[in-house]
Amino acid sequence: MDVEGNDEAPKKALSDVQKWTIVGAIALCAGGAGIWFGSQGQDVTWPEEKAKAAVAAASIEAPAAKELPEETIVRGIINPVSESTIASKMTARITAMPYGEGQSFPAGALLARFDCSQIQAELRAAQAATAAYKKTYDTNVELDLYEAVGKNEVAVSKANLGKADAEANAVAAQLSDCAVHAPFAGKVVEQLARAKEIAASGQPLLKIQSGRDVEMELIVPSNWLNWLKPGATFSFKIDETGNVIRGRVKRFGASVDPVSKTIRVTGIVTERNGLVLAGMSGTASFDDPRANGGAAPAPVDAATAPAEEKVDGKPS
Repeated sequence: MDVEGNDEAPKKALSDVQKWTIVGAIALCAGGAGIWFGSQGQDVTWPEEKAKAAVAAASIEAPAAKELPEETIVRGIINPVSESTIASKMTARITAMPYGEGQSFPAGALLARFDCSQIQAELRAAQAATAAYKKTYDTNVELDLYEAVGKNEVAVSKANLGKADAEANAVAAQLSDCAVHAPFAGKVVEQLARAKEIAASGQPLLKIQSGRDVEMELIVPSNWLNWLKPGATFSFKIDETGNVIRGRVKRFGASVDPVSKTIRVTGIVTERNGLVLAGMSGTASFDDPRANGGAAPAPVDAATAPAEEKVDGKPS
């Protein structure tokens, strides 16, 4: 009996040790968990709520993106600022045409001259008749002082003088058409007649256009009118040469094409690079007018820049 009682005592003691071991392990885990939660602070927000807060913060901090045009590239062509077809105002033989195709000329240069020897002879005859009628009229006026001539003869001689003078002026006006002068500086695009030929009245002689003075004609979507303004700057790459020039919007067309939903835009050249001729085509790329708060300011041309004020002959 004593032997059996001694065996149960160790078993009971072992059971108590196991209990205290389990309690200690639980306490250790609880302490570790408390340390971890303490390191994380008091934030116990769920992941979904954290994601919503991050999105809201990003929408507040990030600046609103500016609306940009989807495309700012269009096609265009270079046109002369001035062009004209020179025609004859009389039927006469051409005696001189100094400028041929491709040649440049200054404003007021002689482009064509006609043989006007017959008109000059008619002018001399008209002037002689005027002088004769004037002599008759002066004589009648003097005789009328002595009542040696009738009033009617004085009136008739005065009328004849006026008629002869008008005819002489008409012939003199024809002489002004014997020479054709350039209305502006430019180049000859096409020569339609040659010297020694007889030109009819109204016959075209030359096609001319301004040489260096050119402008760019662009066709842009009509909805660009929401942001495209006069003065907006752009680059123009020429197909024929590959050179890039700079331009500035000068004016818009008078109306929108209802079918294509486009409008015509005219720009002037502000910076040249290489050869620029009328008829060249290319691609225009507009500077974004909303990314910099509006169209770039127009540069001041040397021809239109205000003159420097001077005081006593010296710059101020």
